[in-house]
Amino acid sequence: MLELQLELEHIDQYSISHLSEDRLKHYNQILKEQVRELNEQIRHVESAFRYSYRIDPFVTLSPDKPLRMLVADVKEIQANIRELERDLVAFEDIKNVKRWLKTVLLQ
Repeated sequence: MLELQLELEHIDQYSISHLSEDRLKHYNQILKEQVRELNEQIRHVESAFRYSYRIDPFVTLSPDKPLRMLVADVKEIQANIRELERDLVAFEDIKNVKRWLKTVLLQ
């Protein structure tokens, strides 16, 4: 980040070597602020991610955990699709629909 900052201000290596103590403190302060802002952005993105996937905020989050959760979600959705496909085949016959409705209404 400092490198980019220096490029934007057109400061070369010689100028860097001869920066005053105050100027170095200024650059350090800028970098600290940028790090703080980046950390805040990371916390915001992680918090939104945790909320979206119902991950407890106190659970340690590793890169492989969301992938495992995604695999489990995909398997569950695939199972739901298979069940719906079976229901669609069964409901092609009106007698099956009537029988199913009676069982549902009697519960």
